[in-house]
Amino acid sequence: MVVILYKRNASPDDHVLHLLETALTEKGVPVFIDRHLKIGVEWAQKIEESIRAAEWVIAILSDSAAGSEMLEYELETASDEFKKRGSPKLIPIRVGELKPIEGPLAALVNGLQFARWSEPDDDDRLVEEVLDAVAARVPAGGAQPSKVERIESTGGAVPSTSKYYTLRESDAEFEEAIRGNESVILVKGPRQIGKTSLIGRGVNLVNQLGWRCVTTDFQVLSSFQLLHEDHAMRVFAAMLARQTGFYYDFEREWLDVFGPSINLDNFMRTFLEDREDPLVWFMDEADRIFMTPFSNDFFGVVRSWHNARARDPKGPWGRFTVVIGYATEARLFIRDLNQSPFNVGRQIALKSFTVDQTSDLNDRYGSPIGRRSDLEALHFMVSGQPFLTRKSLELVATKRMSFSTLMEVADRDNGPFSDHLTRILVSVSHNPSVLAAIRSSLAMRTPTNTDGVERLVAAGVLKETPDGGVDLACDLYTRYLGRHIP
Repeated sequence: MVVILYKRNASPDDHVLHLLETALTEKGVPVFIDRHLKIGVEWAQKIEESIRAAEWVIAILSDSAAGSEMLEYELETASDEFKKRGSPKLIPIRVGELKPIEGPLAALVNGLQFARWSEPDDDDRLVEEVLDAVAARVPAGGAQPSKVERIESTGGAVPSTSKYYTLRESDAEFEEAIRGNESVILVKGPRQIGKTSLIGRGVNLVNQLGWRCVTTDFQVLSSFQLLHEDHAMRVFAAMLARQTGFYYDFEREWLDVFGPSINLDNFMRTFLEDREDPLVWFMDEADRIFMTPFSNDFFGVVRSWHNARARDPKGPWGRFTVVIGYATEARLFIRDLNQSPFNVGRQIALKSFTVDQTSDLNDRYGSPIGRRSDLEALHFMVSGQPFLTRKSLELVATKRMSFSTLMEVADRDNGPFSDHLTRILVSVSHNPSVLAAIRSSLAMRTPTNTDGVERLVAAGVLKETPDGGVDLACDLYTRYLGRHIP
């Protein structure tokens, strides 16, 4: 269903409204417009229900409509629902003289791609643009899709613009921390839980805000680049300068007498003072730095930038945010947590999908799993692990495997998750402490080796339980590892 939002008794809004209503209806797309309803409690409830149930919301934004409190409320409702389930998608249509949108409405629509209408000559183009957009989700005839025509392959980060990106509570908290320009934001979670995907959404947000944004994926750096502290710190600085086109005279400014930490600190101050807008440095796969001999020094510098907000209030540090994505407990590698950012930053802990989130994702795949009981069975088997959940839905949605077959063969050596499960088996088999922790968990005993437990939690093989213990992360792992580890 498509909901069209507009300001009543405004022109040329009514022309655009009639134009779009006619075009969508002729294509068999259900359209909801509130003009036939009597204003009252039921009217308000029906509007909200319709917006929350819609696949698309079209907002006609003329200069007069830009000051409408009702339109603002309707768009807030659409935005709130989108954060919960990824729909409705919003198509703002700018009508009239195209003056800049200001006030509360601006925060809801700025940063989105607008369709435009200035005069009747734009009718055909506007109709074509809207129909092209809506056709991706609501096919001609108005019927709901029974299958997904094109499904993104599962694996790696999920693009922030993907229809399969699932919003969790952590998304809202992460956005709040970035918008608040907090000093250190820690994105923590086991492997394949969605840290890189969340960081990608943060990058998009910073770009929308018009702030400076730099990213460092430590996983792509070679062992040689991370071998010596001074070389590594200089590589980090050079990467930031390269991304933004910032010139820094390393030959004259990066001096041996200062040492790596002070040199990096001097670079960052100069980098920040070059412009007045906020800067966010996204660091992904920070576990790689934990393993280096200079990890305490590097994270000590990051902590000093946090402290500098109070120590040097006139300095540039108040507009500098560092986002660190990692999986392994920092305390296993950082000698003094009081000299690191890991006990002062905002902790964003990523969790697996709930049953409701799994159900929502199933809807976006075209509802290949029809019964709630089957969704609950899938959730029990994979415990909402994002990669396994998406992979399961992809397999059933593309008809490569029926749901019953998926559940039957999921833990087999030649099953759909064989590559994923084999990788886990190989990784846990090489470390005696890790293997001991797995055996204890399989025997339903509390593992005693702390190091092994922490590594397995970081890998997403074990999960922490509400009573402070640990258990295998999901039934699939229990079944597979139980067969292969004596």
